[in-house]
Amino acid sequence: MKEHQRVRRSVVAAMILATAASSSCAVPSGGGLGAAQTSASSAVTIIPLSNYGTDVAVRPDGARAYVPLQTGSILAVDLASKQVASTIETGGRPYAIALTRDGARGYVTDLSGQSLFALDTANATLTKTIALEAMEQPTRTPAVAVSRDGWWAYVTNAGNMDDHLAVVDAGANKPYGVHGLGGVHPVGVAVSPDGNRVFVAGCKLACVDGHLLVIDAASGNVTSSIHLTAAPVGLALSPDGSHAYTPTGLAGTVQVIDLASATMTSISVDAEPLGIDVDPRGTFVYVTCYGASEVAVIDARTNAVVATVSVANEPRSIAVSPDSKSLYVTHSSPILSVIDLQRAGVPAS
Repeated sequence: MKEHQRVRRSVVAAMILATAASSSCAVPSGGGLGAAQTSASSAVTIIPLSNYGTDVAVRPDGARAYVPLQTGSILAVDLASKQVASTIETGGRPYAIALTRDGARGYVTDLSGQSLFALDTANATLTKTIALEAMEQPTRTPAVAVSRDGWWAYVTNAGNMDDHLAVVDAGANKPYGVHGLGGVHPVGVAVSPDGNRVFVAGCKLACVDGHLLVIDAASGNVTSSIHLTAAPVGLALSPDGSHAYTPTGLAGTVQVIDLASATMTSISVDAEPLGIDVDPRGTFVYVTCYGASEVAVIDARTNAVVATVSVANEPRSIAVSPDSKSLYVTHSSPILSVIDLQRAGVPAS
C-alpha cells in the first residue's frame, strides 16, 4: 500500500501541491497585504492576499472573485477596487469552489473530504456545513461542480481505496447519494449544460494514463469511459458541452476530448500544466503552467497554443471573467494575479 501511494504521488505531483505549498511564501513585487500592485508587465496586476489561494471562481456579474484559503476561510475580492472586500469563515480546509449560474450561492470542498461548505455570496456568509459520508484518509484534491439549474452539486473524492462521486441536493443543502467510480481516482468534475451527464477525470493504479468517465446524472451509473494517454490533474468543459479539457501535470500536455466522437487530441504546453478554464464564448482555453510561471492560451478552434503570459511563480488555479477580458490566477504564494488580456496581447475572443 505504501509503495502504491508513493508511485501515485510521484506521477501526479501537481495534484498534491495543495499540501506542499507553504503559507509563508513571500509576496512577489514587494509588500504585504494592502493595495494591488502592477507587475513589471502592465498586463498583470497583483492583489495581496492573507494566504495562498487553492482555487478561484468569479461571480457572473464580474463584481467579485472568491478564493478559498486552507487556513479556514474564503476571501471575497472586489474586482473593481482590486482589494479583499470580506472574509467568509468556514473552518476546516477549504479547497475547490464552484458557483451557481446566478452567482448567488457557492459550494466549497473541504480538503479532508468530510464536508461541503455552502455559501451565500450576496451576504458573504456561510449558509451551512454539509456533512458528507465519512471518507478513508487521506483524501486528495476533492473537486466540485454545480448543475446549471443550481439544484445539484457534485463532489469527487479520492482516498487510498475509496474513490467516489457524492451528490448533494443544493436546494436543500443536504447529501443525496454516493456513487462509486470503478477504481478511478478522481481529480476533476464537470456537468453537461443540460444537466444530464456528469464528467469525472482521473486515473487508476500508478496513474500512467487516465480516464474520463461519463456518468448518467439520474442514475449515477458510468455509461462510458474515454481513455486518456496521460494522467489528468483537472478538468474543464466547453460552454456548449461539446469538448472536455484536462491538464496533465508532469506530462506537460493538455488533452482535448471530443465528447461526441470520444476522440482525444494532445496539445503540448510548458512545464506542469495545472489549472484550466474556458472562456464563456468557448474560443480560448487558459492553462496555468505551474513549473513555467506562465499562462498558456489555446485557441479552441485550432487546438494550438497562440500565446503565453508570464506571471509570478507557481501559478495554480485560474478563472476567466464573464466578459472574457481578464484572467484571475492564484499562486503558491499569498497573491491573486489579474491579467488584462488585451494588454497582454492575447487575441480577442
